Formats: sequence, C-alpha cells, structure tokens
Amino acid sequence: MFGDGVVLLTAHELGDIPDHVAGEDEETARRFGWWPRSSTAADVQAAHAGWAEQWAVDGPTRAFAVREASGQRLVGGGELRLQADGSGHVSYWTHASERRKGYAGRALRLLCEYADSVGVARLESHVAHDNTSSRLVCQRASFVESGTFLEQETVMVRYVRRTPAAQEVH
Repeated sequence: MFGDGVVLLTAHELGDIPDHVAGEDEETARRFGWWPRSSTAADVQAAHAGWAEQWAVDGPTRAFAVREASGQRLVGGGELRLQADGSGHVSYWTHASERRKGYAGRALRLLCEYADSVGVARLESHVAHDNTSSRLVCQRASFVESGTFLEQETVMVRYVRRTPAAQEVH
C-alpha cells in the first residue's frame, strides 16, 4: 500500500464493485474506449479478477484502487503496465463526483513512487489532446510532453517521466 495521508493506493476489493460502477460516467467510458457502453457489475468484477491474477502471477499490469485515506472510500483507480524494455505506462482515473479534488495528481505521484520502488526507469502516460485536466495532472507530476500520435482517430499526447533512480544513473 502506498499513501500520502490524503489518498491510498490499495488492492481492489469485491465490495468496491458498486462504487466503481457508480463512479463511471460518459467521460470515463469515452476516454477509456468503451463508450457508448457502460460498465456493468459483471464487467468490473471481471476486471478486478484480471487485475488480481496479474498481481498473483507477477504479471506486467499493476492495478490499484485509489482511496481517500480517511475512511478508505474508493475515489478512482490507476495502473502501471510494465513494458519489456523496463519502462512503464501509467493511467489513472477518478470517479465523476471526485474530479477536481486533487486525487488524480496524488494518485499519479504515488504510482510514480511505486514504479520507482520496483525499478522502472522511465514512465509514459498517453493522454487525449483535448483532455486538458489530465494533461495538467501529468505536467504537475513532472511528466514532459514528448510528442503526439493518433490512436483510433484520437490525437494523443505522449508524456514521459524519468524516475529518480534513472536520473541518478544518467
């Protein structure tokens, strides 16, 4: 578990499923590519099972529940996807009712700390060009814009961050 006194990164729990479903909105579904569908409890349960399996087999995807530290209420989630070259890709989200409270930035900084603790030297985050809030979160977490690319007709911005361990080596 990683935390900063305001948010915690923890494992997902079965009891989180209703809150996870309720926290999703059109924006979430659109950003993560399943709009116009909405997630069902079965979809979320399957995702949780897949994430738990990845942890159990030391797989490349490390998914976290993002919780408010006081009371451990679920407010979002995040992932670190380890790459074969030793780098990692991060993504993060907050529930619709929890946006603009600083949770995404805190979660991203904690994901970066976790990545550093497991030896990841370089992180990327891919953010839709029109997602100005998420782009600002990356910038505030010391990610630097390093170009754009097209993903399924969406212009994406690639952000890169070197972890402190990598900066010490170079």
